[in-house]
Amino acid sequence: MPYDFVQVDAFTNRPLYGNPAAVVFDADDIPAETMQKIAQEMNLSETVFILKPNHPDADYRVRIFTPKNELPFAGHPTVAAAHSVLARFSEKSSTKLLRQECGIGIVPVEVIRSDSGTLLRMTQGTPEYRSVNLSRDTMAMMLGCAERDLGEHPFEVVSTGVPWLIVELTHFATISDLNPDLGLITQQCKALKAVGVTVFVDRSSGDRPRIRVRTFAPGEGIAEDPVCGSGNGSVLAYIVRYKHANEKTGAYVAEQGIEIGRDGEIHASWEQVHDTLQVRIGGEAAISVSGKLHL
Repeated sequence: MPYDFVQVDAFTNRPLYGNPAAVVFDADDIPAETMQKIAQEMNLSETVFILKPNHPDADYRVRIFTPKNELPFAGHPTVAAAHSVLARFSEKSSTKLLRQECGIGIVPVEVIRSDSGTLLRMTQGTPEYRSVNLSRDTMAMMLGCAERDLGEHPFEVVSTGVPWLIVELTHFATISDLNPDLGLITQQCKALKAVGVTVFVDRSSGDRPRIRVRTFAPGEGIAEDPVCGSGNGSVLAYIVRYKHANEKTGAYVAEQGIEIGRDGEIHASWEQVHDTLQVRIGGEAAISVSGKLHL
């Protein structure tokens, strides 16, 4: 039976940039083990399947797979799925809000249109922080940098839906020169119950984009994720915790994928609501491939 699919480049408005995700439609009858094999076939960091919602408040439901595992949530597949739903279903073409059901519940996705394009902005899960017992020399070996390149704030596993080991660097040039030990990252992240490590550096100069990010998840079959929405959500939660703890709202623009030729841009913002941090991550998207799966 054929299934329609598209490949969507998320966090960019240009095909062949940003982070590609495959989106498979009408996937209700596809068994989970077949979804996993399709994700292996696609060989992208994530493949997302669109299904009918179970919750009456949701517009659609998704299941998200890396080449190795199913995830309860992921950022760039959320952007890709929302972009695909808007393009495929005419009744959704003018909506201002999509409600995506996934493993962490219902994720609201705002549709913000302007003359320059359409920004899709998701509200991620409430941040969770977990301290880790990793020495600075081990972290330096994991990333392939000097200990002096590591920031002063502690390493933490942070999750806004997906747990990432978050590390700040001190010098902007360092992030492009990293030489990660993928085997050591896999070993340490497995022990910490993190899907991988997300590294960031703050320009701290008022330049835009303010933040540059890189994400490594070799344990999931992803040596380097081009532009990671959940990783950027965790970075935002970490930045607010250590740099903006007394600020009720804020925003910045981040960039990722530059080192591997998949430049993408992430719009990050936060709001403190009744002592709960709301994390919002947004970006544009572009369809680069369309076709059918013959199963």
